[in-house]
Amino acid sequence: MIRKLLAIALAILLLVPSLAAACTTIIIGRQVSADGSFIFGRTDDTHTIGKEQIVSVPAQKTDTPHVFVDAYNGFIMELPKESCQYVMTPRSESAHTGIWAESALNEYEVAISATETIIISDTALAADPYISNGIAESNIPTLVIPYVKTAREGIKRLGELVDQYGSAEGNGVLIADPTEAWYMEIYTGHQWLAIKLPQDKVAVIPNAAVLGYADVADTDNVLASASLWQLPKENNFLALSEGKPHAALTYGTDRFTEHMLPGNQYRFWGGRAFLAPSQTGDIDLTAYYEAFFTPDKKVTLADCMELMRYRYEGTANATETNPKNRPIGVNYTEAAHLFWQRPHMPTVMWVALANPEFSVFLPLYGNLTQTPPPYTFDSLIYNDQAAYYRFRGLTNLCIEDRVHYGADVRKYWKAMETMLIADIQRMDQAYLASGKDGDVAASLFANIAQRAFDAAGMLRDQVMEKRIQHMAYTQDDFLSRFRDW
Repeated sequence: MIRKLLAIALAILLLVPSLAAACTTIIIGRQVSADGSFIFGRTDDTHTIGKEQIVSVPAQKTDTPHVFVDAYNGFIMELPKESCQYVMTPRSESAHTGIWAESALNEYEVAISATETIIISDTALAADPYISNGIAESNIPTLVIPYVKTAREGIKRLGELVDQYGSAEGNGVLIADPTEAWYMEIYTGHQWLAIKLPQDKVAVIPNAAVLGYADVADTDNVLASASLWQLPKENNFLALSEGKPHAALTYGTDRFTEHMLPGNQYRFWGGRAFLAPSQTGDIDLTAYYEAFFTPDKKVTLADCMELMRYRYEGTANATETNPKNRPIGVNYTEAAHLFWQRPHMPTVMWVALANPEFSVFLPLYGNLTQTPPPYTFDSLIYNDQAAYYRFRGLTNLCIEDRVHYGADVRKYWKAMETMLIADIQRMDQAYLASGKDGDVAASLFANIAQRAFDAAGMLRDQVMEKRIQHMAYTQDDFLSRFRDW
């Protein structure tokens, strides 16, 4: 009975209107992380129900090139005959939106987060329009990550694809390997810029172009489209800052327009309020917040997990008392991922299905040969055997009442994450002792994933029991919601 009621409650909650898709990217440089690691990731925020999964894709070698067709926008290209093994977090096939891998980590420890949607100015797009069936968020990881061994190779491959086929949208893409990390902004149909990321800064990027001046002749640290500065100069929209071309001011929209202000300014400020509170006062809605800054103290992996849940608690802008203030931790996050690239140790990918505020980040290695069935289970409707639905159902119940339903759930997952982070050394030892065997990687993840899956069911039942006992609706109130539905 509880599970049937949960399915009904989930169906009702999913019909509640929400804001448009808008992700948030987090970047922590090696010199300012607590353990010398590079940490980066993104919340995948969308009003649609993508039913995200965790999927291992085997290496492939074919006699003839493979023709890729994107079911989302119709993009077509011939892919190489050989590809490497990787793990990704795609939408399920029943969503009918193409692969939409979102994040991926391959056997060479090259990681990608794709993409951070960025809004581009109408003036720039008039000079270089998008290509509707071009390179897009739905296909970028699939076209790049199986065919590269370094982050630089990944950026160059993606740039060449945009040059050749054109882009369908504005995107920010982060690609990193154990030695270096790059952030790329795709602006118009054929214009893009990528920089090697600084190691002594952090960044929180919310759906806005943030890169400034870049010396395109410095190819050790900068890669860009051939006419990045020439196109805007010829079309009279090149913007300068301190006498130098500024990419975000040139191609991006005005941050202070009514469309961009509510979401972006609060997240720019929120990232600073969380990571550098001593340097951050109250929000200034007219400020130009630089994306990259120095944190007050060294940042841990656990800090990054909490940042993805941040709703400005303890500040005058807390979302609970100011519902219009767009937080970093929104209710409609489909999934969140963090890559933990540690010095001289295997890269670990951490994935939380559904809203991470009331879900849990689970660790895995990029060459695992398979993932447990619940994490690849596909269904158009609620099904208790799908990990996504278990986590999504639990999170949707918790956001109904964060005090009475959510607080204990959050404490439970926090305790599990603390245990998992502490247990990574044992996990590393087993993985390294096996010679980084993919089957061992799969087994290590399977044990963790099953525990989390079972715990999500247990917590969901407890919250549903509490919800039934304390239900404020009368029978007429409850039936009226069905009539509205």
